[in-house]
Amino acid sequence: MSEGKNSNELIERRRKKIKIKRYIGIFVILVAVVITLCLKLPYFSIKHIEVLNNRNITSPNITKLSQINIGDNIFYLNLKKSKENVLSNPYILDVNIKRKMPNKITIDVKEREAVFYVMQDNKCLVIDKEGIVLEEKNSISGMKLLRLEGFKKKDYELGKVLDKTEPRKIEIIGQITELIDNLKKDVPEPSMVDITDITDIKVYYKNILVKIGTSENLREKLNKAINILVENNLINKKGYIDVSFKGSPVFLVEG
Repeated sequence: MSEGKNSNELIERRRKKIKIKRYIGIFVILVAVVITLCLKLPYFSIKHIEVLNNRNITSPNITKLSQINIGDNIFYLNLKKSKENVLSNPYILDVNIKRKMPNKITIDVKEREAVFYVMQDNKCLVIDKEGIVLEEKNSISGMKLLRLEGFKKKDYELGKVLDKTEPRKIEIIGQITELIDNLKKDVPEPSMVDITDITDIKVYYKNILVKIGTSENLREKLNKAINILVENNLINKKGYIDVSFKGSPVFLVEG
């Protein structure tokens, strides 16, 4: 009896293994069919590409950079490669590309903000607060940018820091950008910053020179200068405001 029982159990186990293999085979076939349908059916062809949060680079240009096209199968896309392509534009700081089933793609970008321009060989180099060269232009007409002096003429590369040998100057323009961003809307913005000598920083409001001195207590110094500028209505005058030393600031208006 025990031998017969063991034999029946062995047969039952074999039957179960056969059933399991059969189910696995059917499952694999079903998966293959589903994948084939997903890759072939027009239902999964891209019909909409939406670009989000872009201000400087147009949506068509970003879409072109991504190399994602209307009609492409949504499953065929290499999103990693598309992201690398979009990031090749110096204005793009970061990008997030997502599939929205069944036929939509969203490209959400984070752009660098153009803050300064540097004159070099009759060209305007547009740069951001981190000193990254965003583009080269013949004119900055229509762009609200702050002129920056203090970097020597040298070779540069789009998408790279203007001058890696001047990390302290790069840090200072980042601080100045932050201070300007925090100004109230009714407070005038400077027209030029000169950091040729970082111990003698100069900020210009049209024809008014603000002597900052070193970057120590930069926020406090700039706030003092702006208060004098506004309270004494100096924005259209010619002269200087000296906040480079401790104590009460000094200002002089010509004429």
